[in-house]
Amino acid sequence: MAPQTPFRFHGLDHVVLKVTAIETSLHFYRQVLGMQLERIIDDYGIYQLRCGRSIIDLQVLPAGQTLAEQAARGMGHVCVLVDGDMSAIVEHLRAHAVTIDAGPQELYGATGFGTSIYVRDPDGHQLELKVDHCDFAVRPNGDVSSDGLSRPSPKARA
Repeated sequence: MAPQTPFRFHGLDHVVLKVTAIETSLHFYRQVLGMQLERIIDDYGIYQLRCGRSIIDLQVLPAGQTLAEQAARGMGHVCVLVDGDMSAIVEHLRAHAVTIDAGPQELYGATGFGTSIYVRDPDGHQLELKVDHCDFAVRPNGDVSSDGLSRPSPKARA
């Protein structure tokens, strides 16, 4: 049981990703992923992009600094929920020469089962793009009931 606290969580507000070349990163997040640039905080080299109810901050590394190797960054990936047909999403990414590291595959997350793909931004940060529905959910082993954890695909709902 979780300890009692004087607060409760609503979700993630923002994530800060350090980047080396802001123009390249902005092209990826704006032109390829379709996020809107909402604010620039010049004093901190932060570019805030709207990602649904959340923000992805791109923070430019100061001159002379480099990113740690991917295995040493301390974060595996960021999962963002998207709405759309996964086949069309994959086709769009491939048309923009974005390599898909894994997927499409059915995975479980905060909204239940859904279909995910994994891609990397220009600095190698891995992003999981996940729709909150799937056609063939992977069910857990054992006695865990998973009824209601998977939403049918939009095609099945039609």
